[in-house]
Amino acid sequence: MGNVRGIKSTDSYRPCAIYYEQSDSLEYVRRDVPAVYRRIDDFLTLILAMDGRAPIGFKLKGFKHFYLRHLKQNYHSERQEFLGLVQIVEEALCAFGNKVFDDETRVAYQRAIDIAQTDNVEVRDFPPIAAHG
Repeated sequence: MGNVRGIKSTDSYRPCAIYYEQSDSLEYVRRDVPAVYRRIDDFLTLILAMDGRAPIGFKLKGFKHFYLRHLKQNYHSERQEFLGLVQIVEEALCAFGNKVFDDETRVAYQRAIDIAQTDNVEVRDFPPIAAHG
């Protein structure tokens, strides 16, 4: 088999969350399998594998507002190409932590953090307004 043009064999896969501008959401799914989306609160939705209900990803809604309000000033600069997804979820937990979370909600946020940390997920796709604000 020959080399595929334009792809270096030394390049390695890096898990990345995807920003969907139309729905203003950031999503990461670690496996492409049938899944169920379970809404935790206004910000976090866990993505569970249909068989066994193990968490395989999550979605963050209203990401542009959250990014501009809580992340851009502290974490992102013009020179920085990406932001670790675990930082985003941890920041959300801190920002929303003043509200009383029930145990189930805290566990859901911890599962999202565990997924982002285990997979070392990066966010490279920021809302277009993030570059200006």
